[in-house]
Amino acid sequence: MTYAGEDSLIMTTPPEIRPMLTIEGEEDLIDIHFDMVAAYHGQSALAMLAVTFQALRLMLPALSPQRPLRRSELTVISGHPGPGVRDAFEFVTRAVTRGVYTVDRSLPHARLCPGADMSYSWRVSTGEQTVGVALRPGVVPERFFELIGRGAARSDEENVELSALKRSVADDVLAASPGALFDRL
Repeated sequence: MTYAGEDSLIMTTPPEIRPMLTIEGEEDLIDIHFDMVAAYHGQSALAMLAVTFQALRLMLPALSPQRPLRRSELTVISGHPGPGVRDAFEFVTRAVTRGVYTVDRSLPHARLCPGADMSYSWRVSTGEQTVGVALRPGVVPERFFELIGRGAARSDEENVELSALKRSVADDVLAASPGALFDRL
């Protein structure tokens, strides 16, 4: 990815690491590249947007290895309430719009941010079939969680550091194989 200035982001992910997934829409198959999801979301939670996109790249084929799943068949349970997570699921599955997106902060796996009531784990279901993943410890650096945990108490310098860290985490996550990032539940 290439970044232009502090506040603007130009998505120019090289083709060899331009992650993509395919979902069946109302009529046709839809190829969704990460940069499309990022354009929809913006930059506020780029790291978790990338993490969730990669989680979807692992979960959807596990649910249906033979063919892309229909959006209308999917339901989502997220242990993380953040906007990057929500927007990745919404763009790919339309689960928020369809009313089948649930945040369950009590999910027990991947409770990686000390003091935060959330899980870095997700479940996607179709019918009676469910696949879940949990972010592995170490994928996101501890400093990220420290800065997130400081919330409104972050200094201007820490906000700049967090912004750069979000971009760095997104780049690293997108360059990795989804299977290297998550434990299957």
